[in-house]
Amino acid sequence: MRRLGAAGAVAALLFMPLTAACDKGSAPPDAAGEVQDTARVSKGVGPNIGYTAPDFELADLDGRMHRLSDLRGKVVLLNFWATWCGPCRIEMPTLQALHEDLGGRDLQVLAVAGDLEGERLVRPFMEELGLTFPGLLDASGKVQDLYFVNALPMSFLMDRNGVIVNKLVGFFDWNQPQFRGLVETLLDEA
Repeated sequence: MRRLGAAGAVAALLFMPLTAACDKGSAPPDAAGEVQDTARVSKGVGPNIGYTAPDFELADLDGRMHRLSDLRGKVVLLNFWATWCGPCRIEMPTLQALHEDLGGRDLQVLAVAGDLEGERLVRPFMEELGLTFPGLLDASGKVQDLYFVNALPMSFLMDRNGVIVNKLVGFFDWNQPQFRGLVETLLDEA
C-alpha cells in the first residue's frame, strides 16, 4: 500500500479495519503486536535482531540530513510509518511521550515516513499531533526496502553500538511499562 497515491491511501484508510498493523504483504500480528528479542552480539550488518543496523541517510522535513551511524552512542528507536496507517496515528503520540521523557537520556526516536507525497502529507500530520522527533522522508521506499518493512508500524530498537535488539511489528503503546522498559534497560547500560 505504500505506493498508493493520495486518493488510494484515503480509500484504504476508510475501508481498512483498525488492526495492530497495516498489512504490507504479510499477515498482521495479533492485537498486542509482536516483540522479538535476542542476545546482543553483532552477527554482521543486516536488518535483523543481533545484527548492526544497516546505515542510511535521509532528509527530515527541514531538509537536514540524518545518518543512522552518526547516532552511535545513543539508543535509537527507528519507527517506520505512514500518514494513511491508522495504527501509526495511534502509536505516534506514545512515541512523542517516550521522546519527551527519555530523549534527555540519550534516546533518539527516528520516524521514517513512507508516504509518496512526502513533506506535503507528513509535515501537517506531524504538526497536528505535536511530534517533535525527526520525521524522515522515504518516499522512494529505499530505506523501508533495506529493512524489509512489510507492515506498518514497524520499529527497530538499537543499543548504543547500533545493534538491533528488538524488532516490533504493529502498534505499541510506548507509555506501557513493558515497552518503555525495553528502552530504559538499554539506556541504563553503560
